[in-house]
Amino acid sequence: MEKGKNIEMELIEEDLRMKLNRLRQEIQETRERRMEVEITTAIARVVNATLDEELVAKMTRYAIMNEEMAAMRKEHDVFNNDITMRLQKIHKKCSLFNQEANSGPEDTHPGVTEEDIGEEIVYKPPFQGRWKEENENTVLKAYESTPRE
Repeated sequence: MEKGKNIEMELIEEDLRMKLNRLRQEIQETRERRMEVEITTAIARVVNATLDEELVAKMTRYAIMNEEMAAMRKEHDVFNNDITMRLQKIHKKCSLFNQEANSGPEDTHPGVTEEDIGEEIVYKPPFQGRWKEENENTVLKAYESTPRE
């Protein structure tokens, strides 16, 4: 009977060893998965931090460009106002600007310079396509075909 108890104890002991090994293996796999998750999380945090830095840099560049554009607009407005003021002063000083556009000698309007010769202008487009019967009279003699005997 002791042998039966001994065998039973060995079976129980072997069964417990197998369960212990399975638990150790599961613990190892859980640790590996945990490390993978931690590494993936760390990478995601680094990527997120990099994107945040890029966003801050772009926002800074945008703010600088916005300030530069505002300064350029201000300079442009000052320049335009300055030119407008100068033109107004010149307009007041010079009598040329005070004259009406149609005043002056009588023979200076565009209709006076137009001459009527009485010739009719005929437009002939350049040669395109095949020869037609009506075009035969325009062929140069050098290019006329001479019959061969």
